[in-house]
Amino acid sequence: MKKTAVVLASLFLCAVLPTLSFSEEKAVSSHEPTAKTRQITGNVIALDKQKNTITVEKKDKKITLSVEENTKITQCTIKTEITDIKVGNKVTASYKETGNQNTAKSITIRESEEKDD
Repeated sequence: MKKTAVVLASLFLCAVLPTLSFSEEKAVSSHEPTAKTRQITGNVIALDKQKNTITVEKKDKKITLSVEENTKITQCTIKTEITDIKVGNKVTASYKETGNQNTAKSITIRESEEKDD
């Protein structure tokens, strides 16, 4: 009789414990916003050097990106800074989208919209 009770208790625990741990993981992860990496190529239409943000426009889409210290900014493979970005520059930006916050991971300055002849 004791062996049967021990076996049944073991089976019950084996069936119940994994279910409890999975439901706890789901509850924790459902509160964290999902970060997506995206890319945009377009023209810089606004630049706020005090807030460290740039706004890039591609067709009808406008994206404002936060530029942080670890954002990699380059032009022709040369490392540059946010102060080198100008309104009208064509850029390609890779950014992390978390909720309604867009944080630039890298920005490559492609060319100026106005070309010297």
